[in-house]
Amino acid sequence: MKLHSSAIEQAQKWFDAHREEFIRELQEWVRIPSVSRREEAAPGMPFGPDCKRMLDLIVERGRHYGFSAENLLDCAASVQSADGAVGIIAHADVVPAGEGWVYPPFECTWLEEYDVLIGRGVDDNKGAAVTGLFLMRYLQEAYPSLGIRLICGTDEEAGMRDMQLLKENGYAFPALSLVPDAGFPVNYGQKGSLNALLHFPCSGNLLSFDAGSVPNVIPDKAECTLSTPYKIAQAAFDNVPEPLRASITLSPCPRGTHIIARGTAGHAAFPAGADNAICHLSAFLSASGLLQGSCAPALQQVSELTKDPYGQSENIAFRDDISGELTLVYGVAHLKEGTLTLSADCRFPITCRGDALEEKLHLHWQERGAALSETERSDPFYLPANSREVNTLQEIYRFCTGRSDAPYTMGGGTYSKAVPNAVSFGPGMPGQADDFSAFLPEGHGKAHGRDEAAFLSKWRDLFVIYALSLPALNELIKKRETP
Repeated sequence: MKLHSSAIEQAQKWFDAHREEFIRELQEWVRIPSVSRREEAAPGMPFGPDCKRMLDLIVERGRHYGFSAENLLDCAASVQSADGAVGIIAHADVVPAGEGWVYPPFECTWLEEYDVLIGRGVDDNKGAAVTGLFLMRYLQEAYPSLGIRLICGTDEEAGMRDMQLLKENGYAFPALSLVPDAGFPVNYGQKGSLNALLHFPCSGNLLSFDAGSVPNVIPDKAECTLSTPYKIAQAAFDNVPEPLRASITLSPCPRGTHIIARGTAGHAAFPAGADNAICHLSAFLSASGLLQGSCAPALQQVSELTKDPYGQSENIAFRDDISGELTLVYGVAHLKEGTLTLSADCRFPITCRGDALEEKLHLHWQERGAALSETERSDPFYLPANSREVNTLQEIYRFCTGRSDAPYTMGGGTYSKAVPNAVSFGPGMPGQADDFSAFLPEGHGKAHGRDEAAFLSKWRDLFVIYALSLPALNELIKKRETP
């Protein structure tokens, strides 16, 4: 494989010439609040009407640029040039916006002086999807015979049921695909995942309990309402040890006392640095002595389960040298009709036996008094680090960046786990944390957090590296097919 610096310069020049057009395109995509909502499913829209609107837009934009584009079973959209042997697999669904944004979450604000875009999905993963569409335009000019297929799903954040449905219905994916939903260089392994809903009997003086909106986000706020009079609750608050009440706020309300706990949001796959508000609220309630009825033991169990995000409370802590530590996060909690429902998001290492882990966890949860529903498990993804695909992409990454970072594994789950022959590659750069402090409050700007942001340079770098990688992968495919 011959690499030339002129190829980098050519790709950079093309992106720079289409820079403002790229911004307008991404803004149009971000304006659709495409949260996957299975509870809003209807004929022709299995993940809700907003995801259907998103698919309609992608098909329209693909055709606008002269490509073949189609809706795939109302689960995903495909945009294709030539035979499409090489793929880019991105997702156009997003996590809910939540509260506390400085900028409108679905307006996609461009701060020209910082060359940054702010809005839900600009980073995860609409920015990458739009980059894929613009790559197709560029490659059609630079390599007219090169076939590229861009597939954008709409259920990645909620369990990847979109890709499962495509596989179940016999959809033929590209021979080899890149997934721009991780970091550079090559992600050659991803942990397995196990998800479930735990249901605890919870009646008494706890009238409401609400935290989180999606299982893969650690919530930064949890709140509840007690029928207990405010003066009594305040007296109990004063007797709770200071560390347990540091993040707690009480206020009177018509039904009794409203209580809020604050934490720090984060991704369930990367819990270091996050602080689960469910843990703070349940620990305070359990220590306060305020709870009456079955809500008391229920909140005690929740408090114990949420003490740490690494499976220690459940006695399943595990790590391996390939993919690191097991993580287990409880991200959503809601009280309804006398039942407290708690979501569990477990990411287990590549060498961990998923079936044995599932059996042990189910038994543990049931011993704590929880009924279980919606349990799902997916196996890890693993591609040998010395494979031709990994070596090719690593070489291009080194050539484009001058960096010698090694391929890596992670706990986050991307479409690599759901799509055959798909490798996660970019767009994040290792060891480079984006600094948004000049224009956003501390803690804002992260992919699943408030004021999600992305510098335009991120998509320029992805564009250039993929502009060299996709033709190289096409050559690999040809060599495979040659007798």
